[in-house]
Amino acid sequence: MTVRSIDPVSLPRVDATLSLGEYDYRYEYVAAGRERAVVTNDFRRCVHCGTADAEITYCDNCGSLNCGDHVRTERLEGEPVCTGCAVTERFALKTKYFFDEGNLEAFREEYEGMALHEKARENVPLAIGFVLAAILLALLLVGSVGL
Repeated sequence: MTVRSIDPVSLPRVDATLSLGEYDYRYEYVAAGRERAVVTNDFRRCVHCGTADAEITYCDNCGSLNCGDHVRTERLEGEPVCTGCAVTERFALKTKYFFDEGNLEAFREEYEGMALHEKARENVPLAIGFVLAAILLALLLVGSVGL
């Protein structure tokens, strides 16, 4: 095989970096007319585990892009927050996530003022389990007494 001629081809390579909060995201592609081949796309990857997930959520708190495994709902404001920057504390034996210490403190004060049934709503499965256990215990006591 003999090479008789070589035609040089130049393809523009575009490399862009976007900084969001504490993170930098890279998007790189090679362009050929209207076509392009993506080389790097950090916008589709979770910053915590690297998983390329169809559902990526942006965290306003720190600027991270996260898969579903690394996003929780902020308890006080109801917005998504990543597990990497969230401040956590357990209420009614369930971990709650907060943007910062200020939101955690505000919820602590709110939790202190809640009635028992409102506190139970912070962990519904636990509350249901407690009620079912109490009913079962009452049935066992009634059965053992012989009423």
